[in-house]
Amino acid sequence: MKLGTLLLRNAAIGLTQLEAALRNQVLYGGRLGTNLVELGYIDLELLSAYLAELSGLPIATPTLLDQADAGLIEQLGADDAHRLRAIPLGYLGEGTDTVAVALVEPGDSWVAEQVAAKLSAHVTPYVVPELRALYYLEKLFGLPRRARFVRAGRSAGSNGDLPGERRRTQPAMGMVMPPALTLEPRRRRASSQAPLVGVVPPAISFATACERIDAAGNRDQIAETFTAYAQGRCDAMVVMLIRDGNALGWRAWVAPPAALRKPIEELSLPLGGASSLQSAHDAGQPFVGTPPSAARPIEKQLWATLGTHPEPFAVLVVPVLVKQRAVNLVYAHIVSSPPPNQLVTELGELAARAQASYLRLIRQARGA
Repeated sequence: MKLGTLLLRNAAIGLTQLEAALRNQVLYGGRLGTNLVELGYIDLELLSAYLAELSGLPIATPTLLDQADAGLIEQLGADDAHRLRAIPLGYLGEGTDTVAVALVEPGDSWVAEQVAAKLSAHVTPYVVPELRALYYLEKLFGLPRRARFVRAGRSAGSNGDLPGERRRTQPAMGMVMPPALTLEPRRRRASSQAPLVGVVPPAISFATACERIDAAGNRDQIAETFTAYAQGRCDAMVVMLIRDGNALGWRAWVAPPAALRKPIEELSLPLGGASSLQSAHDAGQPFVGTPPSAARPIEKQLWATLGTHPEPFAVLVVPVLVKQRAVNLVYAHIVSSPPPNQLVTELGELAARAQASYLRLIRQARGA
């Protein structure tokens, strides 16, 4: 039985709530339980109980996680703990070689085998919700959570919030928009744009990018297609998630010799105030040109993360809309020149196709 089915059967949530969580899972990733907690439909304690019922495994409670064995934590190491989403709790009795380990995916035998090999011990899995695991991975191993997961409930103080997991919100301020561009979505044509000087040749054609987005089986394939398309056409491209009044880094590509200064998933830019991101988000249309704020504080944060120097004169930001709401922003720039019309038109087409693919994936998730 699946988690959603169990929750519906026990009237813990309604069908409309399940559909909303499935939609958010398609758009923002994370496990179904994570999205249910973030939407405020259930709390972490209730989620833990249902995960334990589904798996038949004990729960890794906050008390057990707070008392996790320091020696085992050091032995597993931060990189493997993050990769496997595993937290060793301690030995099950003195003189035994069996370790209790909190796992986000306790039913995955490969994960358990990897942890057992690192700890040189037998492993007894304990179930832990994704949000709680990520909080304790940060607390115990010093692993920063991705910006997408720095939240745990629908509002500050709601049930299920973890310490330090309050939402970051920014006011959405209206502003004067640049003239809207006229795009012709859903039109197929091969790209003839020449490679930029000093940049690698295009990794994929525009037609191939269209086909990949049309056939995408998950959200990651959509984002990865955008960054593959960027190679040879611009100096940098970032695909961002829009959540809680912030643009969160998701996928990025930068042309050498520039390089990311930190993982793009750690980037969080507020959508309050004047910026090219705010303009594209509020209008639901591409922004092309010089950032609207003379100081460009938001763009400067982005450029610092991308290792961009010198600063570009003009930028391009294209929103991906789902039901008239921006769920992604696709940012691109060329340092030496404004974004060419072909790049603007093709990114607008890819954004329209991404919208169609998201809606298809949401329908599939609801029918699963």
